[in-house]
Amino acid sequence: MRAQSGLDRQIELHTPTGAIFPCEFPPETPEPHSVAARPELSIGELAFRVRVAFRVHPHLSNVLTHISGANWAKVERSLNSIFDLATPSGSLSPLDQNIIDLMCADRGVTGRILKPYFHAVLRRVLEPNHAERLIRHITALFLELEWKAQQPTRAAPTQSEPPSREPGHARSEPQ
Repeated sequence: MRAQSGLDRQIELHTPTGAIFPCEFPPETPEPHSVAARPELSIGELAFRVRVAFRVHPHLSNVLTHISGANWAKVERSLNSIFDLATPSGSLSPLDQNIIDLMCADRGVTGRILKPYFHAVLRRVLEPNHAERLIRHITALFLELEWKAQQPTRAAPTQSEPPSREPGHARSEPQ
């Protein structure tokens, strides 16, 4: 009779139910229960949920803490204005603009992390068509900001420069 060693026995390991959160490893194909309609979220509720998602991500949390001056209420206010479909690009604060740049531009480490993470968060909490509409709105804001940044700013003439003599402009005549 041979003594049974630990190697001869095979132990089957099972992962306990609920040990892995669904958001950590999303399913490859949609599950039947995930087809149900998601509740409509207000802009404030959506901003809160996205802020929480950013806050729990270690790198994004560090970056947003830095650019907001450690004021997460400002981050949430920025998200509120960014998510409002009626917000024009001209009314965005510098923090709003910086967050939009991180959401849309694939620049730097943070932009390459935040953009897909943000899109995944939106697709998880919103209906697909609402998520896509919001992504298009934020992309349009980003493109407007990029276009404005590329336009040369016209400096005011100094006192030593003569006034413009272009047609249609008032001429200053010596009196």
